[in-house]
Amino acid sequence: MNEKIQKDLLDIHVKRKLDTIPDISIGFSSSLFMMFGLPTHRVKDPSGHPGMYYEKVTPLCKLTITRNKDFELPFGCYARMNQIFIDTEVKTKKTNVIDIGQTWNEYIRRIGYKEGGANKGVLEQLKNFVTCSIQITPSVAQVNRITGIQTFVSKAYDIHFDVKNPSQLSLVKGQIILSEDYAQFIQNHSVPLDMDIVRAFNRNPLALDFYRYLAYRNNELSKEFSIPDHMLFDQLGITGSSNLRVSRARLKNILTHIKMLWNVRASFEDQNFILKPSPSAVPKKSTLIKL
Repeated sequence: MNEKIQKDLLDIHVKRKLDTIPDISIGFSSSLFMMFGLPTHRVKDPSGHPGMYYEKVTPLCKLTITRNKDFELPFGCYARMNQIFIDTEVKTKKTNVIDIGQTWNEYIRRIGYKEGGANKGVLEQLKNFVTCSIQITPSVAQVNRITGIQTFVSKAYDIHFDVKNPSQLSLVKGQIILSEDYAQFIQNHSVPLDMDIVRAFNRNPLALDFYRYLAYRNNELSKEFSIPDHMLFDQLGITGSSNLRVSRARLKNILTHIKMLWNVRASFEDQNFILKPSPSAVPKKSTLIKL
């Protein structure tokens, strides 16, 4: 974990202790992506071309994301930050119409980045995400029965910013109109997040996924939850690591940083991951404000 993240979290911790932050902003994430996550890297097929779909399986169900033929599958930290922004807008404004703003710089700031280097990547991942489709099916096929849920993220979109001139004012606001089914799922199945932690991890997909996994698992947790830590690694998509010790050390380091702002009762013990009922991921003094 780099020193900047540690410094940012420490600064926020000190300010909160001194009560110099009047409000703590919160966001939301649908539980779907807290359980499954998104790809961390670009998905390619065996020939090296952009992959058509991405699958993630848990013991209960399987997530399949399929891309639009003109775009790629969403991946990385920018895709996650776009998704959290959209979910927060849906949950706090109770709408399926997402206003992006009138300049690209405005949008970049709203999702937690500085203008400049992130501009092109954020736009590409926004297009990838809003044009993909999502399917959830049982992880084990049933004989003579097919069941599942399928939806597009959006049913219409008008993204017309000039990233080369990101401060140029558009005549109309960019908009994304989400599928009503997808927006309703967010309304019914989302968990609050401390946006200071999210923004501190906004260039680290693994840290974003681990923090959201903790927030999701802790939500309404009434008794101790424990799993072998290799199953947690599978959940977070780091099974490709040949060294479990390295994976364990990475997550322990991320957990240490999370605990700077959230007293989550989580630990790695004897090759198990243990989570005990903890305070909410969002401090009680928080108020609902936009990203």
